[in-house]
Amino acid sequence: MQIPISTQAEYDNAVKTRQHMGNELVIQNTKDTIAVHTDVTVGQNGRCKTDNKSEVTITAKDNGVVIADGKTTVIGHDNANIIAKGFCNITLYDSAFGNCYDHCKIALKDDSKTSADGNCTVHAYDRSDITATGSTKVYSFQSSTAKGSGVSAIDAKDNCIVYASANCSVKATDNCLVVANKYALITATDNCLIMSVDNPKDNITLFSDKCEYIKLEDINEKNVTSALKQMANSKAVAERPYVAIDILRKNIPPQRKDVVNHRLDLLGLKDQVSTKDYLTNLIEIEPSLKNQPLSRQLETARKAGFVQGVCECVAAVGSEKNMGTKLLTEMNVNKDMAKKYATPETYKTLEQGIFARKPEQKNENTFKR
Repeated sequence: MQIPISTQAEYDNAVKTRQHMGNELVIQNTKDTIAVHTDVTVGQNGRCKTDNKSEVTITAKDNGVVIADGKTTVIGHDNANIIAKGFCNITLYDSAFGNCYDHCKIALKDDSKTSADGNCTVHAYDRSDITATGSTKVYSFQSSTAKGSGVSAIDAKDNCIVYASANCSVKATDNCLVVANKYALITATDNCLIMSVDNPKDNITLFSDKCEYIKLEDINEKNVTSALKQMANSKAVAERPYVAIDILRKNIPPQRKDVVNHRLDLLGLKDQVSTKDYLTNLIEIEPSLKNQPLSRQLETARKAGFVQGVCECVAAVGSEKNMGTKLLTEMNVNKDMAKKYATPETYKTLEQGIFARKPEQKNENTFKR
C-alpha cells in the first residue's frame, strides 16, 4: 500500500509506527526537504535527503528531488533531479538529471543526463549525455554523448560523440566522433573521426588507417571541401552526417567560423537528407577511374578539385552573371567540365543560374520542327 508523506513529522511517525514495513512511503508535495533513513519513493514535487550513514534505496519519479549522501542507492525516472555525493549508486532513466560528486557510480539510460566530478565512474548508454570533470572515468556506449575536461578519462565506443578538453584522456573505437580541444589526449581505432581545435597533433594517436583526423583551425573557405571529403570517408559520419556537419560548424575557430559556415550554406547542407546525399556523392568514384594508374587518378583528382573550386566561386557570385561568365572563361571551365567534376549541389546551382537557358532559347526549341 502507498502511504503519502508531505512533512518530516508524517515521515517520522510512519517509521516509528513501522508503516514503512511492507508499505511504500511516497514523499510528495513537500514544502521542506525531508530527511529519510528508510527506503522511500519520491513522487511529484517531493524532496528528500539522506545522510552519509544511510544505506537505503530511493526511487525518484515525476519531478522528485533527491539529495543523497553516503552509500545511498538512487533510481531516477521521468524528470527526477538527483544530487549525490560520497559513494552513492545512481541509475537514471528517461529524462532524469543528476549532479554527482565524490566517487559515485552512475549508470545512464535513455535520454538521461548527468554531470560528474571527483573520481566518479559513469556508464552511459542509449542517447544519454554526460559531462565529466575531476578524474571521472566514463564508459560511453551506443550513441551517447560525453563531454570531458580536467583530468577525466573517457572510454567511448559504439557511435558515441565525445567532446574532450583540458587534458581529458579519451580512448575511442567503433565509429566514434571526437572533438578534441586544449591538450586532450586522444587514442582512436576502428573508423573514428577526430576533429581537433587548439591541440598539438602529437596528442592524437590513430591506430587505424580507417580513422580520419581534421585540424579545424586549418580549415578555411578554400579547403572546406577537402575536409568534407575526409568526413565523407568516415563511418563515424555515415549514420549522422547532419549532426557531424553541425559539430564542424560549431567548433570552427571564431576568426574563420563565419566564412566557413557561409561556404557550407552555399553547398546546401541544410538537413539530414541533403547532407547525406552531398557527402555520398563526394566519395563516389567512376568505375572507369578505379583501373587507372595512380598518376592518372591523381591528375583527375587535381582537375576535379580545380573545377569544383572554380564552380563554387561562380555559384557564390550567382547574381553577377557577367562576372561568373568571365571567371569560367578565364579558368577554361565549360558546362560539360562542370557537370563532370563539380559536386551535384554546386552544379545544380550553376544549372539554375549561369547555365540556365535564356528565354529566347526556350521559345526556339518550343517551335522547332
